[in-house]
Amino acid sequence: VALPLKISCASSRMAFGLDPNFYIWVLPLVLLEIVIYAYAFTSDWRTCQVTLGLLGLFWCFAALWVEIRLEHVYPGFNYAKPQDPEMKAYKPFCDFAPWATCSKVLMSPPGRFLRYFGIAKETASDGIVDKVRNLIDVPNPTLGVIFFAVHLFYPLLLLLSPIPVLGPLLPELFFLACCGVGLMTVWLASNLIFVLKDFCVVCVSMYVANFGLIPMMHALALKGMEVKEEPFFGVVPRWFLYSFGALDAVMGVAVLVLYFKGAHAREPPQYSSLPDA
Repeated sequence: VALPLKISCASSRMAFGLDPNFYIWVLPLVLLEIVIYAYAFTSDWRTCQVTLGLLGLFWCFAALWVEIRLEHVYPGFNYAKPQDPEMKAYKPFCDFAPWATCSKVLMSPPGRFLRYFGIAKETASDGIVDKVRNLIDVPNPTLGVIFFAVHLFYPLLLLLSPIPVLGPLLPELFFLACCGVGLMTVWLASNLIFVLKDFCVVCVSMYVANFGLIPMMHALALKGMEVKEEPFFGVVPRWFLYSFGALDAVMGVAVLVLYFKGAHAREPPQYSSLPDA
């Protein structure tokens, strides 16, 4: 019985090209993530928001760690033609098959969509506007950290409600922001499937969270300022909230330490463009 089982497993790996990263990291994380999503989507809206905020922060910090680590090990990493195709010096946990290389996806031009669309600028000049454009030239996961952190601490946002005109509209405005993130997610996903022709478990996990937050935020927007009357972190079990929050905090600190060691997240000498679809 053992021999056919070994043969079957070996043929499966050959068929799908899966490497140990899939079994050691990706599969356990995805299974755990499914359980967390199931809990979030069957909970009340605020609890769902907190849970997705925690999960989104985890994946954003994981993505930033991978990007910065790649720049440390492979300065000027070329997503289209890596200098070390087998990634012997450093292979991210989310690279687990020839068709699933998060390193390629995260380091591709859409990975900094503000720069991709000309909003941000890679180099700063003397002008104030150019300096601001350079300041916001950050990887998408950095923007994701801000986005998911606002969801996690959403009641604090509502403290700005006394601001004239815009204050009372904050729930509706943030719902529109979530819709905008959803549209950007559709664009990123289309690039992933049709242009890069790859799979990124980190990216897809964030996509699911982004889409899940849209109906949730719509419900909270309908509640308006009543959300302030609910428990700050919903009814998320405290053991889960504190442990997951601590994990996110440790990951965030680790990313900052890695960043300030020298190599910034994807700042190559030249910024190559996407290949033709």
